[in-house]
This record gives sequence, C-alpha cells and structure tokens, in this order.
Amino acid sequence: MPIARNAPMRWLLISGTAGALFVAGGGVASASPVGKWPPAQNDGPSGGIDEGGLFAGAGGQAITWDESRNGSGSSTGPLRSASRDWTPPPCWYAPTWNPEQLRELAEDRWDPSGHTGHAASALGWMWRHYDGGDPYEDFNSEEAGNGMWWGAVENPSEPDILERMSCSNIPFWVEAGETPDVERALSPLILAELAYERLRVPETTITLSPEREDRQVVNLPTWIWADAGDFSPVAVTASLDGWGMWATTTARPVALTIAPGTADADLFPGSGRCPINEDGSIGTPYATGRSGDDPPCGLVYRRATHHVDSYPLTASITWEVSWEGSGGAGDTLPAAVFDTTRDIEVMEVQAVVR
Repeated sequence: MPIARNAPMRWLLISGTAGALFVAGGGVASASPVGKWPPAQNDGPSGGIDEGGLFAGAGGQAITWDESRNGSGSSTGPLRSASRDWTPPPCWYAPTWNPEQLRELAEDRWDPSGHTGHAASALGWMWRHYDGGDPYEDFNSEEAGNGMWWGAVENPSEPDILERMSCSNIPFWVEAGETPDVERALSPLILAELAYERLRVPETTITLSPEREDRQVVNLPTWIWADAGDFSPVAVTASLDGWGMWATTTARPVALTIAPGTADADLFPGSGRCPINEDGSIGTPYATGRSGDDPPCGLVYRRATHHVDSYPLTASITWEVSWEGSGGAGDTLPAAVFDTTRDIEVMEVQAVVR
C-alpha cells in the first residue's frame, strides 16, 4: 500500500485539554470533534511485539530509553547547543495505532453524519481513504501484525506551538522494519537528536587558588583547575520498539572555557580555553610558592570590584557530541556547553614600605 501523504484538505492541529482537529477545504474551516491530535505522550516504554504482532501503547510513543550511562542527580543539567542553527525536532511521526486501534478511533470520532459542508466532505474522504479502498481497505486489517499506522507526536520542549504542530500528515501505513520516506518520520538520526535532548551532565565544579577562593587579589594570578574524573562521557540510547531502529548519542568533554565577567582581566591561556587532560582533569592545582607564576589555566584580574559587588566568573565545559545507530548510521551533532557561574570579589592589597 502507498504511504498516505497530506490529504487534499489542510489539517490544522490544535492543542488543548479536549483537543480538536480542524479540517479545512475550499478555504473554509469547520470544527470536527475527532479527538486530541497528535496523541498525548508518555515517557515510558509503550510498544513492541506480542503474540499478535506489533502493537503500540496509549500515547503514540514507541520510543524506549536507556539512560544507564547518562548523568544523574540533582547537580546535573541539560546541555545547551553551541550552534544557533540547530534545534531538536519540534515534532515527528511514530508508530501509533494498529488497524483495530485506528478503526476504533475513526468509529468514535470520524462520523460524518453529524456534520455538513466541508467538514462532512472531509470526514467522508477519510473513510474512503482508510476503509473504502482508496487506497486502503478496512484500515489495512489484513496487514495486522505486519506493520502499523504512524501518526504525529509533538515535542513538548518546543516553545513554538505552530512548530510543534507542523507535522500535519494524516496517519500513514508503514511495514514492519521499514523506514518511511516521510520528512520527520522516526529514523536513527531523529532518535539521535531526541537522545541529545535527554543528555544530562554534571555541573562544572572548579577550584580556585586555595588560600583565596572567591576573594581574589588584583594583579595576582588566579589558578583554576578541576580534579581527575569529574568529567566523563555520558550517553543516551533511544530505540524504536518493533522496528529494529536505535541510536546512541554520546557527549564527551573536551575543554573548559573561562569568561572572567570583566574586560579588566588577562586569561591563561590567552584564548580562555583550557583543554581537558588525558586523566579527565583540567589545569594544574595551585602549589605554595607559585603565586607569581602564570597558571596553565586561570586568569589575572587587573581591577578590583570597588565599583561593583563582584565579577561573574563563568566556567563553561564544551562537550563534543556524536552518535551511532542501526544500519551503520552515525555522525556528529553540534557541540554543546554547560555553564557554571561564580561571583568573585577582587580586592586590592596595599603594601606598606618602611
């Protein structure tokens, strides 16, 4: 059976408590009570293969997650993409209904007898499309267990409601194990992008010159470092149950970037980017007697904070992100950062000469 693309009508997806699907034809829009669309989501596993073949759980969500290698705990947080041109998918298509489930939905919500004009015509078209052999017959019941109806799923993290509802294809049939040739249909790449969103990394914990901590001194180097083992790769695997499709997205820390919070400071190295050492540490711990040395990672404040309460010192860890997936797929995704800011007071020390 061919994949069903957009119908001759335009489908406007409206989110809300009850949900509604507005079907428009000939330039006129009419409300049609066909239920919430796209289906609600849940974060748990809901899909797979039982004795009757493929099935989808309630919510239209057939993705399962392995976060055993992800960061965890209250001190972790999400990554922020360093690329302004990249965002996760605002919506996608996923296996949602078997033939019986889609028929039940249609019988409950797609009755054209209670409507007139364009709404009745559109709902009649739906029945012919899925039940009347143009192109599907009896909601593809003869193919039960050999595939599923795919429908749109919104990404709740997308702030633009129009973007979230931009997956406007009507339900289409996909044979088991096949990847549909439909834009934003789940694929290893989209699974990798969704896994990117779920990555969690530890906050950036750094140590400053020990005898001064968050009170630094004008013209004296501030050493910055982090202990070995504080920064390790994290990974999330997303799998599409019953389709043999998966992707693992991995983030690896590569550098610490220092932003002193003022132009009156010198950075070491000059770029402010301190590489992560092979053992996972950053910089070199301060040692007594080295207060006059340039630190491998650090800075020198040239002006005290008399005019302000403090300088916001920001330490950002850059994480390189890559993925691999089923079918030998894989590539890189935009690098990401995780920021931590500390308020630094900078004092002047007056020397008295006698």
